[in-house]
Amino acid sequence: MPGRNTSIGIYLLLVVLEYNWGAVSGQLSYSVSEEVNLGTSVGNLAKDLNLNVQDLESRMFQIVAGSKRKYFDVNLKSGFLYVSERIDREELCAKAAKCTVNVEAVINEPLKLYRIEVNILDVNDNPPSFSAKSQTIDIAESILPGATFPVLSAYDADVGKNSISTYKLNPNEYFSLAVHKGESVSAELVLQKSLDREKQALIKLALTAVDGGTPAKSGTSEIIINVLDINDNIPTFTKTLYKTSITENASIGSTVVTVTATDADEGTNKDIVYFLNSKDQDNVLDIFEIDSETGIITVQGKIDFETNPAFEIRVQAADKGQPPLTAQCKVLVEVVDLNDNAPDITVTSLLRTVKEDAEIGTAIALVSVLDRDGGKNGEVKCEILNSVPFKLETNYKNYYSLVIGGALDRELISHYNITIKATDEGRPPLSNTSVVIIQVSDVNDNTPRFSETLINVYVEENSPVGTVLKAVSATDADVNENGQVTYSLVGDNNVVPLSTMININSETGDIVSLQSFNYEELKTFQFKVQATDSGVPPLSSNVTVNVLILDENDNNPTILAPYSEHGSVNSENIPYSAEAGYFVAKIRAVDADSGYNALLSYHLSEPKGNNLFRIGTSTGEIRTKRRMSDNDLKTHPLVVLVSDNGEPSLSATVSIDVVVVESTADIQTQFRHVPIKEESFSDLNLYLLIAIVSVSVIFLLSLISLIAVKCHRTDGSFSRYSAPMITTHPDGSWSYSKSTQQYDVCFSSDTLKSDVVVFPAPFPPVDAELISINGGDTFTRTQTLPNKEKVRILCWLNFVGSLNSTVETSLWTDAWFVFGGIMPLPSSRRSIVTYLVLVLLDCYWEAASGQLSYSVSEEVNTGTNVGNIAKDLNLNVQDLESRLFQVVTGSKRKYFEVNLKTGFLYVNERIDREELCAEEPKCTVSVEAVINNPLKLYRVEIEIRDVNDHSPSFNTKSQILDIAENTLPGFRFALSEASDADVGKNGVSAYKLSPNEYFTLATHKRGESISPELVLQKALDREKKPHMQLMLTAVDGGTPPNSGTSEIEINVQDINDNAPVFSSTLYKIQMLENTLIGTAVFTLNATDADEGTNSEIVYSLRSKDQDHILDVFKIDPDTGVISVKGKIDYEERKAFEIRAEARDKAQPPLSAHSKVLVEVIDVNDNAPEITVTSLLNTVNEDAAVGTAIALVSVLDRDSGKNGEVKCEILNKVPFKLETNYKNYYSLVVDEHLDREVTPQYNVTITATDEGSPPLSYTSVITVHISDVNDNAPHFPEPLINVYLKENSKVGTVIKTVTASDADVSNNGQVSYSFLDSNSKSLSLPTMVNINSETGDIVSLQSFNYEELKTFQFKVQATDSGVPPLSSNVTVNVFILDENDNSPAILAPYSEHGSVNSESIPYSAEAGYFVAKIRAVDADSGYNALLSYHLSEPKGNNLFRIGTSTGEIRTKRRMSDNDLKTHPLVVLVSDNGEPSLSATVSIDVVVVESTADIQTQFRHVPIKEESFSDLNLYLLIAIVSVSVIFLLSLISLIAVKCHRTDGSFSRYSAPMITTHPDGSWSYSKSTQQYDVCFSSDTLKSDVVVFPAPFPPVDAELISINGGDTFTRTQTLPNKEKEPCLFLII
Repeated sequence: MPGRNTSIGIYLLLVVLEYNWGAVSGQLSYSVSEEVNLGTSVGNLAKDLNLNVQDLESRMFQIVAGSKRKYFDVNLKSGFLYVSERIDREELCAKAAKCTVNVEAVINEPLKLYRIEVNILDVNDNPPSFSAKSQTIDIAESILPGATFPVLSAYDADVGKNSISTYKLNPNEYFSLAVHKGESVSAELVLQKSLDREKQALIKLALTAVDGGTPAKSGTSEIIINVLDINDNIPTFTKTLYKTSITENASIGSTVVTVTATDADEGTNKDIVYFLNSKDQDNVLDIFEIDSETGIITVQGKIDFETNPAFEIRVQAADKGQPPLTAQCKVLVEVVDLNDNAPDITVTSLLRTVKEDAEIGTAIALVSVLDRDGGKNGEVKCEILNSVPFKLETNYKNYYSLVIGGALDRELISHYNITIKATDEGRPPLSNTSVVIIQVSDVNDNTPRFSETLINVYVEENSPVGTVLKAVSATDADVNENGQVTYSLVGDNNVVPLSTMININSETGDIVSLQSFNYEELKTFQFKVQATDSGVPPLSSNVTVNVLILDENDNNPTILAPYSEHGSVNSENIPYSAEAGYFVAKIRAVDADSGYNALLSYHLSEPKGNNLFRIGTSTGEIRTKRRMSDNDLKTHPLVVLVSDNGEPSLSATVSIDVVVVESTADIQTQFRHVPIKEESFSDLNLYLLIAIVSVSVIFLLSLISLIAVKCHRTDGSFSRYSAPMITTHPDGSWSYSKSTQQYDVCFSSDTLKSDVVVFPAPFPPVDAELISINGGDTFTRTQTLPNKEKVRILCWLNFVGSLNSTVETSLWTDAWFVFGGIMPLPSSRRSIVTYLVLVLLDCYWEAASGQLSYSVSEEVNTGTNVGNIAKDLNLNVQDLESRLFQVVTGSKRKYFEVNLKTGFLYVNERIDREELCAEEPKCTVSVEAVINNPLKLYRVEIEIRDVNDHSPSFNTKSQILDIAENTLPGFRFALSEASDADVGKNGVSAYKLSPNEYFTLATHKRGESISPELVLQKALDREKKPHMQLMLTAVDGGTPPNSGTSEIEINVQDINDNAPVFSSTLYKIQMLENTLIGTAVFTLNATDADEGTNSEIVYSLRSKDQDHILDVFKIDPDTGVISVKGKIDYEERKAFEIRAEARDKAQPPLSAHSKVLVEVIDVNDNAPEITVTSLLNTVNEDAAVGTAIALVSVLDRDSGKNGEVKCEILNKVPFKLETNYKNYYSLVVDEHLDREVTPQYNVTITATDEGSPPLSYTSVITVHISDVNDNAPHFPEPLINVYLKENSKVGTVIKTVTASDADVSNNGQVSYSFLDSNSKSLSLPTMVNINSETGDIVSLQSFNYEELKTFQFKVQATDSGVPPLSSNVTVNVFILDENDNSPAILAPYSEHGSVNSESIPYSAEAGYFVAKIRAVDADSGYNALLSYHLSEPKGNNLFRIGTSTGEIRTKRRMSDNDLKTHPLVVLVSDNGEPSLSATVSIDVVVVESTADIQTQFRHVPIKEESFSDLNLYLLIAIVSVSVIFLLSLISLIAVKCHRTDGSFSRYSAPMITTHPDGSWSYSKSTQQYDVCFSSDTLKSDVVVFPAPFPPVDAELISINGGDTFTRTQTLPNKEKEPCLFLII
């Protein structure tokens, strides 16, 4: 739209377009340079369009631009098109080759549109620029000349010749620049000279980009070349040979020397790792270690000068490059000797054992001492440290003999540990000890020995034959046969032959019974046992054995006279008057046994139910227990049981009939034929009795005293031990205090004999056990007694007949013996000879006479003579055997022996020098020759000569060398050495290498050894020859020479010396635009001649100048597959130049570059674009057909058929499209418009291209229709009824009327007013008013329904349009009645304040008519609907009234209790809200008969002066009921209180509560009583609700103050007693 105020012109333009729409007359083209000044003329537009300049303004000529910015405008005065805003071609068209701006020129009268195209010309206003001020390129120093490296391209916003035309590089010696021209100009660096990082690690270049403008502009970027290091420098040691010394036995971790190597490379190629060469250095690797980082060699094992006086350590230094390069050096370490070897003691035994009677001077063993140190450190002194009966005698230097120096006794010491110490002369001196164990063999010099000189054996009588009575044992200090003991019986002085009574086991010493012994026949016998050993001669000893027979309970008691007749019944008489304790009879019995077995007890058995007699258990006296009674039997049969105390107990019985007679005179003896019984004891019986009593009393007193004393002692001195305990055993013994002292007191069953065995031990240890007595008179020790000092006392107390006691006391002491083993006697001839030699050594010991030396070759046959040792020692051959000449060796194997017939020393076993001496240059075997008579020792040394019996050998059949292909010629590689078990000239003397073109062999001699080295002669190339195999041969110097071979496998290790190579440097492909993401475009292929990681290729797209490429494409780094990453749009880019890179994985990596040209093939992927330029904001609904609304232009970015577009309107609208020229259209009105029907139109325009498949675009144009006033206001109803309550407030809105207008704005704005009313009786302005804007109708007065019930008026609605339109509506107002009038009582009861009266007879029946009340209400409807209600005095219920009729009638007949006068109040109320009412009072008088009925209009009723009979009756009834009630209440309370105290005492205590209103509440927790009294003393209501044990939910039932009671809560829902209501 024009920027000036041309709304009128636009309106006229639309009118002209409506009637005079013509076609566009053509298109003009202009050109103008960018950045020209504002106002610069572009062209004479009026002239070129053949327009009159004077008509431009009148015809409203204007420029319409489709963009937001208006770059051009027209001068209406001159007709020139000029620049109105700054033009920047780069901003408008970027890098497009042609840049145009299209505008439209519109002129009216007639309407014409002109399309103008302005071409924007480029000027050189932008210099070339790089995206980065500097760019970095990493190039490995191993890159060969000719390699190219792409550089970052510059960017120039200008196009054509003003863009970049070339690149320039500053002069340098390494690189040149190659410029490539095509669609774009690019540059590459070309390497002209090999790089060397060690000389120049960083190179800086300046790259200049120059455009083709005039004048030319340029931009520069710095190129920084980082020369990447490759591992092309070998580490270098500061020395090739290091020499140092170290003392032997240096502590682990001690520093030996520090080796240092440097590497000219950098990074990991410079980092050096030190290690010891593992080839042929096993002993070195066990002793030394090197720190891999610092090169410090330290001690890790034991350094022994005697083992290795010097070490040659080969050290390697390797860098961390791939492959690593290594260097070598040698370290010679001299070991300084220390006195670190103690002397070694070797003992050669001559005798296995030594007899204890061996003579002094007997030789036992040969002792040799060796110290591996030399000089003073090797001089040794030898001595015996401990005190033993042996000594050392010197033979010759460091050789000794161990001989007996004192008497031996095997029983005292069976073996000796002789400690021999050897000390050298070093500083500090070292020593060593050796323990020689000498076993002393036994001789028979000790006799067997019994532990006791006298043995007492206790044997139970009647024991079975074969019982072991005793096991005797004797010990012999000797061993084996000398200590083997046999047993036999000696001496037989008994009455009974001993051989018939016992026997003895000769081996075990068990004494066995050959018969069963009877205590009553034989009480004891004695014999001797002899113990004899098996030695030669045999030795023996004896022991005496006493055998004591112990009594057994094997005899029954015997009843003595006069009751001893078997089977007869004995009888005794007692008088009836016998007192208690009367003596009846005495039973006597004896037992042949002794001790407890003879201790008798008496027991009495009477008939059942009889309990008249008793018997003395020890005396046998039968006596009465009580006096006789008449119930007792006359004859009492008694059975007396006599039993002993043996185990088991034996018994005898006797029967006695006791006859009761009336008096003592009747008592007669039943034994008439028996002699007369003496009345008194004999002397013997008396003595026996006194003895038994005395012994028993003494024994009991002694026992009590002993217990008392012991208890006292225990309580005193032994209080620190456990409390004493006295235990009574079933057999009558006591056991007293195990924890302090132990006493077992035992009694036999014979009362005449007692055995007491007491074993006291002061403060016994915890291991002491009870010493008990078994069932007989023999005791057995159940456990060995404590091994500390003890006193054992054995007491026998025998009471036989009278009191005789014999005490024997025996004391035993324990003895211990130590026995040693007896060695076996010599059993072979050689042992006898050795024994004789020892005897000769003991007698004729002399010093050895010298030393001989021989030599012999190894591996000679067995029996080969070494030398004539007899001749060399000046010995007579005939004397060798007689003088026991022999060769003694210190080793396990005896290599040499002497021929006693010829005197020659010969080879006895195979000799292997390598086994004996390994690599020692000199190998000797030392032996000793011993001859007797006199004793001489000779030292013989035999040298073992080496023979060439071993070939050189390598520790591995093949050795592998890994050599990098960039190793320079001349480098040396150490090889494994061969080893030869032979020494001297028979060892390795030379090495040979198989012929080859790359390597030669160099050897080095160090002492007796030769080491080989491999020398590189020609540079290696892994790509030509990756593997080589050589043969190394080691030859010794023997005759004939022996040789050994080892294969050398050389692996040429790859270095990254080959860059990847693409199969082509340029690839060309085509692809469709909009290819799916992930689609493979092309697969690049590059190869690398290297191997391993050096040949592994990683593909990538160059990130320099390819930001748009990286957004669209990606490449798989492993496979090289280029795939689509982003959207490919032909309209944005028709082609892509992808620069790819292939880089290997080496460090540093090498790379190659390639280009991929991708041509994009167009597809119909762009829908047409619709641009709408509106000419009018809105369209009036009365606009004429053909009116132009907007200009529509269509653009399709595709080309050809894909860009040809057709445009049309899809939906049905009153508009159409008219074609101006190609792809330009006008939108015009095609039909009549109505805004009220459709206020706006969404015109859907679609544009479809001719592509396959065709694409389309839809644009919706919203056309707003503007309003005109063509609609009058409209009421929704033609008639409005309004209902208004009477008496409503003034100003009340009674109704709001609303009219709608379809128009908008002023055309739809409605105002309201009243039309003039035709009614003359009503003045409308005084009653209502209307709000002209809102339509609210407001009352101006309060209406009365009774005066005005309805009225009517009209309301007019008018809009604000031009011209205005209006309409009317009729309003009817209805007044609604309100309840504003009270009912009025009609006559005859309408007098206010008067009391109306009516009479009824006393005999009136129920329903008797009393009176009728009539009333009226001025209101209407429910407000006038009346209802009647009657109110009587409290307590009266005699009358009722019809609620609708007003008739008062009686409800029942009269009673004597009814009042004479009933004041009634009648309430008349309407049904309004709120309800209004009126009242009238009527006194109804009860008369006796209808004759007494008088008019109610009396002045005062006659009042009676005295009580009537009814009143009297009533008064008496009230008093009576009150008295009865009080008495009943008091009684009830008393009863309940009593019950509560009784049966209900288990519940809560009763409680009586007095309430303020005079009521009582009694006992809620048990039973509930509420007694309530009203305030009127003449009337009382009592309600009683008793409930036995009411539940907790029961509440008080109370009576209110009136005559009506109210239940405050539902009574308990459980069973209750009936309730009592008393109403008075």
